[in-house]
Amino acid sequence: MKINDALSGLLIAVLAVVLWIASSRLPAMGQDIGPNVFPQALAGGLMICAVLLVLRGLRGLQQARAARSAPGSRIATIGADDQDARWFTLPDWFRSGRAVLAFLLIPLSLVFYIRVSEPLGFLPTAFVLLLVLFLTFRTRVMVALPVALASALLIHTIFYKLLKVPLPWGILTPLAW
Repeated sequence: MKINDALSGLLIAVLAVVLWIASSRLPAMGQDIGPNVFPQALAGGLMICAVLLVLRGLRGLQQARAARSAPGSRIATIGADDQDARWFTLPDWFRSGRAVLAFLLIPLSLVFYIRVSEPLGFLPTAFVLLLVLFLTFRTRVMVALPVALASALLIHTIFYKLLKVPLPWGILTPLAW
């Protein structure tokens, strides 16, 4: 999806205001430079970028509309449509149900992991997630099964043994190593 820079700038401006307000509520440490200085400097930089984006987006809209109204003129754009004359456009892949499913599967898999990993355990959850993702992205079943299993085991070993991250065992608690 292509979003006009003016809308992106407004979103960043809101983020900058929220960051400024949140950082102004941090406790003072008795010094001139406290924990609020860096977040407020970041908020100021974000606000400058937001203003520049809004100006650029509005200028693009204005130029595109002026070019449209001029007789015999064409808008020079990249691609097939005149994006600068629109607030947002949907990409071509958005019309494909399979592509939308693949796009939505990533955040849905995160929600699935959060909801299921404690009772089911990391290894079964990771295996199911990886297998579903591989199959959705058209990996052959005979390749997806062993790769999903090996990947889940490798990720578990790296995080649980090497990095000492406590991962849930769930139904595999009797087999915990």
